[in-house]
Amino acid sequence: MQCNNLEEVRANIDRIDNEIIKLIAERGQYVSQAAAFKKNEEGVKDPSRVEKVIQKVRTKAELYGANPEMVEKLYRNMISAFIKMEMKEFEGDSKILLDNLDKIGTTEMGRERIKKNLKITNTDPVSFCVEKIKDPRCAISRNGKNWYCQIDEITITINARSYTIITAHKGK
Repeated sequence: MQCNNLEEVRANIDRIDNEIIKLIAERGQYVSQAAAFKKNEEGVKDPSRVEKVIQKVRTKAELYGANPEMVEKLYRNMISAFIKMEMKEFEGDSKILLDNLDKIGTTEMGRERIKKNLKITNTDPVSFCVEKIKDPRCAISRNGKNWYCQIDEITITINARSYTIITAHKGK
């Protein structure tokens, strides 16, 4: 569209900026959702995925007549900011779990399964698991609806909504 004056040019730039910001916000919502499906920090940062996205946007930039170097810089900055946002959400999950240790429980069947799997005899299985989760060496991650706590070759699986220990077992 050919503009007749500077005001028209600026109005169109403002209109386009508005749409770009809406799309960035929408992209951010999907990035937030993606954090729930990733199991660890490597999955959040995923350098190979970043490079695939960069190659894709460079190709599209060339196709649409945009400067590929500028588009790459914009995307690298945007992806970096989204990774930081996703890491905060990803790391925040462990804080949520640690802040709610008093809510952790399990069913009677769960208690028996944990005792059997971990060969626990004289200790309450829920207390045992809570102590393992509190240990600073415990790696806490979230994937979808569950937290996974890994320490001393033990994996404890906890439902993120109900704080119910689903299972705990030895082995990787």
